[in-house]
Amino acid sequence: MGVKKMERADDLMTASDAGRILGVSVDMVRVLAKNGELPFMSTISGVRLFRRADVAGLARRRERARSQTRLRGMK
Repeated sequence: MGVKKMERADDLMTASDAGRILGVSVDMVRVLAKNGELPFMSTISGVRLFRRADVAGLARRRERARSQTRLRGMK
């Protein structure tokens, strides 16, 4: 029986992981980071890492925006 790791808000993830959660490409994650929409930190080697809470928050905001756009289209 495997042990399930608890996910925490401060867990760090790669651009690939963030992209999977957001439903976008790694390149789009980089654009979101560059534009300041998704906070990140960089390792010494330049790899961007993202906090799980920041990615989840952006995913919620993007979903809310999509929902509002769909509702406006129904009027």
